[in-house]
Amino acid sequence: MTGSNESDSMAITAKLRNIFYPRSVALLGASDNPQKVGYNIFTSLSSSFNGNLYLVNPRLQTVQGYPVYPSLAEVPGPVDLAIIALNERATIAAIEECAACGVPGAVCVAGGFRETSEAGGGLEDELLAAAHRCGVPFVGPNTLGFINNEIGLNTTFYPMQLRRGGVSFISQSGGMGLTFISGAADAGLGLNKWVGAGNRTYFELADYLAFFGEDEGTDVIGLYLEGTEQAARMVRVAGSLKKPVVVYKAGRSGAADFATLTHTGSMAGAHAVYRDIFRQYGLYAVESIGELVAALKALSLVPLPRGGRIGLITHTAGPSIVAADILLEQGCVLPSLAPQTMAKLQKMTGPNPPFALKNPLDVAGTGFIADVYGRYLELLADDPNVDMVIAFFCHNSNPHWPFPSSEIVRVRQKSGKPLLACYISTAAHLPGERVILEAGGVPLFAAPEEAARAALALVWQAGRNQAGLTGKTKRS
Repeated sequence: MTGSNESDSMAITAKLRNIFYPRSVALLGASDNPQKVGYNIFTSLSSSFNGNLYLVNPRLQTVQGYPVYPSLAEVPGPVDLAIIALNERATIAAIEECAACGVPGAVCVAGGFRETSEAGGGLEDELLAAAHRCGVPFVGPNTLGFINNEIGLNTTFYPMQLRRGGVSFISQSGGMGLTFISGAADAGLGLNKWVGAGNRTYFELADYLAFFGEDEGTDVIGLYLEGTEQAARMVRVAGSLKKPVVVYKAGRSGAADFATLTHTGSMAGAHAVYRDIFRQYGLYAVESIGELVAALKALSLVPLPRGGRIGLITHTAGPSIVAADILLEQGCVLPSLAPQTMAKLQKMTGPNPPFALKNPLDVAGTGFIADVYGRYLELLADDPNVDMVIAFFCHNSNPHWPFPSSEIVRVRQKSGKPLLACYISTAAHLPGERVILEAGGVPLFAAPEEAARAALALVWQAGRNQAGLTGKTKRS
């Protein structure tokens, strides 16, 4: 379903707002069997949702102390959202039951619709007709559901606790949506909302984009895209938003086109054409989940740079060389250091510096000492030729050579410039450093490629702002 004008779009956004912010939820198909979807959705809902939760199943009386009602009509209070964990045919009847009981929105979990067969497509047409006739909009079908981390609402059958943040994500695939969640969790990226669009029967991708564009809890939007029959509307909506939109587009071959048709009922389209369209409308395109997480993390945490002049500091050259290659290939500049910076560096190092005074600034062995590293970093960040700095550091087990996290945060706060950190280390050593850095506005990355891609996303968004093509993020 899509709106043809502004009033239609506003109405669709209002429907999604009602769905994402319910005060009470009913689970149709609740189960006490851990092997059932209805049991796992119940676990997700009961773990953190503070609103009223009603369970519906005519064959049960209780589930873990919760009363179970034989029908939606017998639920004792008003219901704002119904989660329908029933088979495809029962889902259609449940939509009609929602209308009879005054439930204004639903999540239709079941598959078995157009993604499976022509007959399934006919059932999906019946589902949509019932929703229009009854006035009950829904997410799905063939979906994991959605998460609103602001109110502790997880409607999926994957119980989990997520870190809160300003990133909202739309996924055309449940599995890839979960891949993103896992990557975000590993990177310490906080999420605000997440939705599995499924077959997009009632709400299209553009509808979710428009909703997140107006949602106060959302600063940055991520999208995993397989294909859509409404690509033109989708990119127009995304390009009009006052928030960055980062998209990962799958489907680059004929085989992928067929796979996405059978997966979520849509053709993938030509990958190169999509990338050109994204560029034209100002969406930032990435090529992997890792790049997606890195870009969203930077855009949600870091102030935008004035331009694309990047300073790199390291005590071992390799990671900075990898990052430099990526940055230069994408049009960024590694500027020469200003004369005043060179003079300060020479004063600090003495007449015979143990390393070359240039950008990237490889401070070699002296950089293992956190205080010394911080002083070199400060000079680089203060350079008028530098808009943003990426700081590289490799972990060493010597306790006298700790990560320079506090020093990096100090420089970030003093300079006011965006600063990214890349720590080469095992995952076990990063969580504590991440807390220090990201509380100070410095995102931490574990690979030079990720840090470079994050920097590129910031430069891209800064360029759009300067061109007047989009508004600034809250953080700016």
